[in-house]
Amino acid sequence: MSPLTKVQVLCVILECVSKYDANERDEIRRAYINLGPYQPKLDEYKKTKFGRNSRKFKHSWFAIKEFSPWLEYSPSKDVAFCLPCFLFDKPTRNFGSHVFTKDGFRNWKKVNDGNNFSFLNHMGKQPNSFHRASEKAMTDLMNQSQHIQKASIDVVKVLAFQGLAFRGRDESSDSINHGNFLEILDLVVSYNEYVAEVIEKAPKNASYKSPKIQKEILHVFSNKVKKAIREEIGDAKFCLIVDEARDESMKEQMAIVIRFIDKDGFVRERFFGVVHVLDTTTLTLKDEIYSILSHHSLDIQDIRGQGYDGASNMRGEWNGLKALVSNDCPYAYFIHCFAHRLQLALVAASKEVILVQSFFNRLSSIVNVVCASRKRTEQLKKAYADQIAYFVEIGELETERGLNQISTLQRAGDTRWGSHLRSISSLVNIFSPICEILLKRSSRKEILLPNEKQHTHVIML
Repeated sequence: MSPLTKVQVLCVILECVSKYDANERDEIRRAYINLGPYQPKLDEYKKTKFGRNSRKFKHSWFAIKEFSPWLEYSPSKDVAFCLPCFLFDKPTRNFGSHVFTKDGFRNWKKVNDGNNFSFLNHMGKQPNSFHRASEKAMTDLMNQSQHIQKASIDVVKVLAFQGLAFRGRDESSDSINHGNFLEILDLVVSYNEYVAEVIEKAPKNASYKSPKIQKEILHVFSNKVKKAIREEIGDAKFCLIVDEARDESMKEQMAIVIRFIDKDGFVRERFFGVVHVLDTTTLTLKDEIYSILSHHSLDIQDIRGQGYDGASNMRGEWNGLKALVSNDCPYAYFIHCFAHRLQLALVAASKEVILVQSFFNRLSSIVNVVCASRKRTEQLKKAYADQIAYFVEIGELETERGLNQISTLQRAGDTRWGSHLRSISSLVNIFSPICEILLKRSSRKEILLPNEKQHTHVIML
């Protein structure tokens, strides 16, 4: 915003600031307090005639200690204003005048007129003068924001350090548990009566408690942590450990860990962040990794190792991420992720136990039958919803926001640890609805499921 535009907008908005909602009013005031009084240094100020002489505003008045925090000048109107009085002026007040607020001051002759020094007279000698009260209101408004910010920042710091969830299932006013962030914030402010008072009276959009504010504070902490990690790495060589997966919202995410030797000779592994990627193609992953490294001034030629899972887009000999990085840096040797190798070894070992292999073969076949079509999937969800409704009715299930979500069968994957447990858990949770779907599907007929010897078992329903 240019200086002239600022003054013009200030005059337009603050002349009717009292017409705004209380929440918006304080936000407008904070914005202009942060900008500070407008004190332009012009080569030539406009002249105003007083009798035979012409007088004008002087830039040296801005340098006077008593006037510098509040005095501002509008070149377009050729008048002086008092910022705190302008911000907290009340159009309905029936004492004093609006010379330094709505109308502005231009009687330059009286600025240096001894006892009639207009600037000093405006400030007033009494501590309860309108100017002094406006200055205190301005200080309190900004301190209120700072106190609330500090309390919110401290709570975010604790939750982030402990790796705890921020949000609650139900954050409404009548909820008995608003989630970790709001509950801890209430506890913190309860030990300080002033902070509790300003938070209670704070405008809704200046309470610094919204999810958006929480994310912004976390983002600041994240940048500080990454900066500290970058300083810890220094000029050392480093290795990349990368994995990608979908989150609950089905967005592809890529996690990056940097492994290096610090200045004391100890091996360090630092989590460097999670990045959303449009897809998991090799080129996309490579571009995102290089972008992050470049943003933090990490040289590609300093890579000395790569650690990925066994997916073809990661470890492919010709077109995998491993190959692309190796082409740019021949010293970046690839090592298959040990955790993934252990998972594959456990899966292979479990298949040697006939009962375990047979169970998961049948589970896989049930998943294929039930989830093979959209129609059967919808039937399963409806049957599950009916079951939940019945258990709620007889008091077997609690009702609360976030509970009793409708789910479906989960497929086990050899390369995804924990997927076998999730697959079994989903079967147990919706066992009755699954039986209902299979019964409807069979229509008293036989369902054939392949066993481990490629023969068939006949299940009579």
